[in-house]
Amino acid sequence: MHSKYIKKILCITAIFFLLLIRQGFCEEVSRPRIGLVLSGGGARGFAHIGVLKVLDSLKIPIDYIAGTSMGAVVGGLYAIGYSPEQLDSLARNIEWPVIFSDKPTRSRQTYLEKWDGGRFQLTLKIRKRSIQEPTGLIYGQKISLLLNRLTAPLYENADFDSLPLPFRCVAADLITGNEIVLRRGSLAKALRASMAVPSIFTPIEWGDSLLVDGGVLNNMPVDVVKDMGADFIIAVNVGTPLRSRDELTGAISILLQSFSLAGSQKEQRNLKSADLVLEPALDNFAVSDFSKRKVISLINLGKEEAFRHIETLTALTKTLPSYIHDIPLPRFDKGIIYGLTISGNKILPFSFIYQILGLKPGETFTISLLEDRLEHLYSLGYFQTVNYRLEHVNGNRYRIEILVNERVGSFLRLGIRYQDDKKGIVGVNLKVKDFPFPGILNDMTYLFSGQQIFEWELSYPRRMFGSRLYPYLLGFYQDIPLNIYQAEEKIARYHYRSSGISAGLGFIISNYGEIRSEYMLEELNMTPSIAYNESFIWPEWKYPLHLGRIYGNFDLLDDPLVPKHGYQASIDYEQTLDFFDQRESYRRFYTEQNFYGTLVPRNTSSIHFFLGLSENTELYRYYYLSKSMAFIGYNNDELSGKNLAIYRFEHLFNWTDIISLIGIVNAGHIWNSLDDINFSDRLKTGFGLGVRLNTIIGPVNYLVGFSKEHTIQYLTFGFSLKTRIGRRR
Repeated sequence: MHSKYIKKILCITAIFFLLLIRQGFCEEVSRPRIGLVLSGGGARGFAHIGVLKVLDSLKIPIDYIAGTSMGAVVGGLYAIGYSPEQLDSLARNIEWPVIFSDKPTRSRQTYLEKWDGGRFQLTLKIRKRSIQEPTGLIYGQKISLLLNRLTAPLYENADFDSLPLPFRCVAADLITGNEIVLRRGSLAKALRASMAVPSIFTPIEWGDSLLVDGGVLNNMPVDVVKDMGADFIIAVNVGTPLRSRDELTGAISILLQSFSLAGSQKEQRNLKSADLVLEPALDNFAVSDFSKRKVISLINLGKEEAFRHIETLTALTKTLPSYIHDIPLPRFDKGIIYGLTISGNKILPFSFIYQILGLKPGETFTISLLEDRLEHLYSLGYFQTVNYRLEHVNGNRYRIEILVNERVGSFLRLGIRYQDDKKGIVGVNLKVKDFPFPGILNDMTYLFSGQQIFEWELSYPRRMFGSRLYPYLLGFYQDIPLNIYQAEEKIARYHYRSSGISAGLGFIISNYGEIRSEYMLEELNMTPSIAYNESFIWPEWKYPLHLGRIYGNFDLLDDPLVPKHGYQASIDYEQTLDFFDQRESYRRFYTEQNFYGTLVPRNTSSIHFFLGLSENTELYRYYYLSKSMAFIGYNNDELSGKNLAIYRFEHLFNWTDIISLIGIVNAGHIWNSLDDINFSDRLKTGFGLGVRLNTIIGPVNYLVGFSKEHTIQYLTFGFSLKTRIGRRR
């Protein structure tokens, strides 16, 4: 009896639990499915993270997610397991201005790429004898690698319905004009396509489609999440509202407004069909506000908006099972290379790229190692973009496909620079590769307006066989105004004209310098531009010079225009070749050393030293401090001589990312001959105070300089427009 009684109790208990389980299952199936829609809005999209924090704290279950642009990025990462706290940490700690730049890390660039950087403001590609307009200002090299890293190990053909939370993102097809809802494929590529703002980011190829930011057609994809099966839809709107007539005051505001027109009516319809709309108060924030301080503020504003609807959200939790998603975040620690392929290379052979990568089948790799090798490959300057695709084979073995987009064609570059004495200088540069035969680089530069310089250099810099030595040939012409001073007064003006040709060998020193050795034939024509009869006072120089020259340049700066730390130096020795029958015989040597450091945040100090020595030089080979602000407190060209030593200290206080305050102190010696050199001689001194603005056209500098003789104002702006020749100091 006793055993039968126990069996009955066990049977009743089992039936009871089965009924409970069935009832719970039916409740789970029958409960309303929650859809979350995250709109696009650039940096304003960080407010989505604040909303997610509140939803998670209330344990509101999200069943479907759809997003556009930045909403797609936040939603996609949340769908694969990133918690709101992890998204918050990413948003705060990622250097967004760096990520949205295509510039490779400067310390990894080759020296020739470093030398070429910071010269011109605008670059246009030339293909098939016509200028090809850029498809976007940003190719997205760094953002693509970041998205790949964050979504690893989701592979190329992921089904977005199979993600921990079913997900959709919206893009627009430039070819057909249709809205494209991305349901499967590479999640990283889908997110990149959804945020490809037209004219800012380049479009993404997706099969036969060319995809751009989905916000053009559907910035609030409520209809998409409804089609996924959502019963109750929460929509978070961080988009920029249409401007009023009074606010459309310029070309940029009109252009941005035009992007929004196509999808504005659909956006309003979708907002009306959502059950709950959250609209954070973002009136004081722009789509480009990616500074850390503003990112934090945007996240907090998202939280505040969610808390304003806390009663509605709390009521919602009473009708739903109360739990929070516990999704394990996908991690990729390491894998073994099963095979490696390279796609997209049309000029550079597989063997060249494979050798630089240094990755071999059978070796263990990590995402960090893979990114490091791709960054090295990208920094060489051969490619517009370099990316990768992982294909899982079995176990921890993966096939890696390296995706490259070569920098083919020629490039036309334009630039402008202003400095006091030469006023505006306009620069035009044409770079033609692989002409007249593969490997040859033609670099032609013409500067005009305030001065004239033309140079055409042919070189063979490609290190196809591991050699650091390369030949070059340079033809040039220059016409540069030169002021002559005596006792602080301008007494003459010369035109330094010369033309000629040089040929030599360059030797690359790692990625931080080069040494060149060359023979130069220069046809000199230096004449005064004022009418004086006394030719013995104002002489002319019109004859050829045969010169031998060896010089080196070294660059370890973090930025070519506004460095914060690093070292830059040049050294130059030149002399006439006496075995040619010529009128002049001289030699000269100079070195320039520049040190930069930022020991305290927002404060950059630099020390500069210049030493120029010469023997038997005439006026045309004197050292002139011709660059604007070369010696604060004196006019350009005012300090000149056969032998110079200049010492300079600068300090910049970076008040904001745009505005810096500048203080400069400099001192110098001038000696007429080598025998006169005495560093204890009386110094010429000067100091200056001013401001610098960092702009898209380059640094804008305004200073007031003081010396015993002068009070002088200086104004410069623009890129360097530097050339190989120019009139050397």
